Amino acid sequence: MKVARKVLVGLIVVPSLVLTACGTGGATGANQAPQQAPDAKSWQQDIKGGSIEVGVLPAVGTPSLKFMEDIAAGIEKDHAGADLKQTFANTKARAALEQRWRAGDGLDVDYTMFDGTNPALLEWADSGALLDLKPYLDQVDTTTGKPWLDQFSPAVMQFMQHPTSKKIYGIPSELSLQVLFYNAGLFKKHNITPPATWDELIQAADGLKAAGVDPIAVTGLFEPYMGMWSDNIWLRTVGYDKVHDVVTEGKGSIVDDPGFLKGLQMLQDLRDRKGFLKGFEGTDFTAAQAQFFQGKAGMIMMGSWLVSEMADVIPKDFELGVLQFPTVTGGTGDQESMLAAAQLMSVSAKSENIPLSLEWIRRVTSVETQTRRANEIGEVSGVKGVASPPGLPGISDVVAKADRLQASYYGLMESKAKEVVYPEIAKLLFGKQDAQQALDNLDKGLRRVYGN
Repeated sequence: MKVARKVLVGLIVVPSLVLTACGTGGATGANQAPQQAPDAKSWQQDIKGGSIEVGVLPAVGTPSLKFMEDIAAGIEKDHAGADLKQTFANTKARAALEQRWRAGDGLDVDYTMFDGTNPALLEWADSGALLDLKPYLDQVDTTTGKPWLDQFSPAVMQFMQHPTSKKIYGIPSELSLQVLFYNAGLFKKHNITPPATWDELIQAADGLKAAGVDPIAVTGLFEPYMGMWSDNIWLRTVGYDKVHDVVTEGKGSIVDDPGFLKGLQMLQDLRDRKGFLKGFEGTDFTAAQAQFFQGKAGMIMMGSWLVSEMADVIPKDFELGVLQFPTVTGGTGDQESMLAAAQLMSVSAKSENIPLSLEWIRRVTSVETQTRRANEIGEVSGVKGVASPPGLPGISDVVAKADRLQASYYGLMESKAKEVVYPEIAKLLFGKQDAQQALDNLDKGLRRVYGN
């Protein structure tokens, strides 16, 4: 989930959040029944002109938005009378857009309406607001000779598919992966091994300190970014399903599995070894990221959007390395999984122009478009055969080695427990409590939230 980047962008463009007038798309009133879906075998022959309103995530004035505008222009050129209106569908725009959905006036194609890994986002599909895309994805794509569905990496299927009905309600336009970036040039200069295990991470931190470099850049002004560390450690010491059940679903207690305390103790140890950037407590995420690229810190845990976000400040000779989060010897959790998020597009079941809406999704997710997007914008793709963005060398290999992509933040960002977990992690990193105190406070907070 591109939390911080999108928040930043959203704050900049609040006065012009909506690129087009609301309500101009094909989705209609609250009482209107879903449109009859076109025949899955012939929907491309049914594409006609007309207007649709599609949600886009990039902000006004960005190269990413220009890229999406070019895709829309291409469709309008190929289909006489087609008119694709683009509406900003990110961050602060979401509340107003969801009100429109509740009133039966949702966008023809929108984001953040479905995620198969997040129970809080299944309701739109369960209520019939979204079109089941599986019949269309099962059809053979004439450009590849294979079912459209086959072009997507198996690792993203869990995001696309409803966990119960197995219908598909979201198609990924891009991926966001939580990875450990490191300054490869600095590591080579000081003969430090890129860490594959937690023990090697500690050795690398000690080596960087000996070289006079702060080991890890992190911001102290955005709690979920500090929480990336506890999230990933717990993935290794506890396992995704157990962490999700306890912190996001309120099932069981955080004191029942010793992996939670072990993870907090590892984080405390890293803190006590002075593993984090000096003064990180008052450093915002942009400054922390800039210090990493200036060689003042050797590593940073961040989303894969880091490179495109900081492109203007990265020195041309900077050697960037990308790693999965280190494994934990003896950890009983998932050692090969990664935390990730997919930006998913969904189609309104009430869209009056479903064929054109499907064509928008098909164009955005084609191998050709995704390859251009990786090269020109730096986005990571969920489509097979699309190489790593040039600024993210090796990230495709990192993803290929992961046995499963797990939902970033465990769904906490949409949970009432988010005000409990990340503030306690921040207090631990700030040195205001030790691991046992953090565990006790988390237990109290989660019991208060879930009443168990």
